[in-house]
Amino acid sequence: MKKGPKDERSAREGYMKALLQIGTTEHYEDAELYDHEYRRRRADVNHYRKVAREMGPDGEHGGRILELGCGTGRLLVPLLRDGHTVVGVDRSLPMLRRCQERIQRLRPLRREQARLIQGDFRSLPLTDEGAGKFPLILCPFNAFMHLYDRIDVERFLSQVRDHLVKGGLFVFDVLLPDLTWLARDPDHRWARTRFRHPRTGERMIYTTNHCYDPLRQIALVRIYYDLDVAAGGDHGAPGPQPDLQCDPKIVHLAHRQFFPAELEALLYYNGFLIERREGGFDGEALTPVSTEQVIRARVR
Repeated sequence: MKKGPKDERSAREGYMKALLQIGTTEHYEDAELYDHEYRRRRADVNHYRKVAREMGPDGEHGGRILELGCGTGRLLVPLLRDGHTVVGVDRSLPMLRRCQERIQRLRPLRREQARLIQGDFRSLPLTDEGAGKFPLILCPFNAFMHLYDRIDVERFLSQVRDHLVKGGLFVFDVLLPDLTWLARDPDHRWARTRFRHPRTGERMIYTTNHCYDPLRQIALVRIYYDLDVAAGGDHGAPGPQPDLQCDPKIVHLAHRQFFPAELEALLYYNGFLIERREGGFDGEALTPVSTEQVIRARVR
């Protein structure tokens, strides 16, 4: 029986839903590898620590911070060391387990100031112990880019609004869409990097490519982990190389792209005003060549 337009539409929607599901989860299943890959990324951590210091650990609400998308604690643990009380929410159990391991290495007083919750930040599962309002809510390292449509964004911002104290601050970052990068050949592999797997010690080669859906504004990224079966080789050339295994492990990552004016409108019509917008974590202005959009917003 021939499929009609409605059936084809339904099949396409189902396929995209499946892609978004794995694009939201696969990158976060190997928490140790995740930490290894981002171990040198410090500018954003330093930025958010500075924002939290400006609030102060002993303010009216006890310096309480809600971190949405806390992951392995790359930011959460430094915030605890700085004396803040932090509630961290993440949907990935492997990431939260890794975060808990890092918290356990802290002094008892700092450990007591942490609470981890597994859940979807579009519908925060805060129990009585973790509930209440916060003077500072953070959503770091592109976690906002896992909000794939307007309804996702509205649900998320409603939760942020409901959990901010009056006059509280919401700070987050997303990538500035790079049209040249988005238009890259989806069949080539880029960012070729050799490394040793932190757990197995295997020699690996990392490459990526992606396809971009301009209607949904979603980049569907594929991260390839090949066993490096030969020493040496060309480090810079894109595309398949002779020293790669035939069947690499492929990890998917989905990121919604948010353009500056679009992001400002989404915030405004969901009750927020942008207080400050920067093009990076060093306070520089947002320009066409910026990599990030770093946003501070308050409920209007």
